[in-house]
Amino acid sequence: MKLLLASQGFLTKEIASEVETVVGKNLNEINIAIVNESYLELDRDKDKRWVIKELSCLEKYIGGRIDFIDFKRLPKDEISKRIEQADLIYFVGGKQNVLARIIREYDLKDIIDKMIKSKVIMGTSAGSIIWGKQIESETYFNKNVKDIVDRDYGIVDFNIIPHYLRKGREKWNQEFLSRTLKDEKFPIYAINDNQMISYVDGKIHFIGGEPVVFGKKVLII
Repeated sequence: MKLLLASQGFLTKEIASEVETVVGKNLNEINIAIVNESYLELDRDKDKRWVIKELSCLEKYIGGRIDFIDFKRLPKDEISKRIEQADLIYFVGGKQNVLARIIREYDLKDIIDKMIKSKVIMGTSAGSIIWGKQIESETYFNKNVKDIVDRDYGIVDFNIIPHYLRKGREKWNQEFLSRTLKDEKFPIYAINDNQMISYVDGKIHFIGGEPVVFGKKVLII
């Protein structure tokens, strides 16, 4: 299993270099398939300028073919073919729980399970969170998490908090996260937009510096 869990994508040369290493190809040769359903369901009053910035960074670094996979529109055999042709499957962030819901509603679990075993997966923000364990703190979410049907895919025993200490997210500071996540039974890594977690065949590597860790402090792998 090869996962690259980022906050905001290709913002640094160090992140790009790690992608190159994990994929095993020069960046100029990497073919990428983008899954972008999560941000399409964000509230209408939210500025989507960040999407343009993130995708423009992909264009800057990736020299191979750039494709898009529409999980809701394309038939399953076409989704499989597009995944097979790509070296890197890139899940853009946006609204949490959207991807998990789509995978269930469109009966894509078999395709996703195969993809996890055979491809390098990179996610940003919500596109990273889906692959980790579900945070259970209702204070953190400010909602009853038991009411959420589709929450995660959960293939690794940790998770991330993206955009740590970014302007506009002052609520999610170290004091708040330490208090609300103290009872979680797994590590939760808070990463800023220049950081990424690389998880390859059970080995974890931090890109852009050590993250701040909440919940259970030690991950046994």
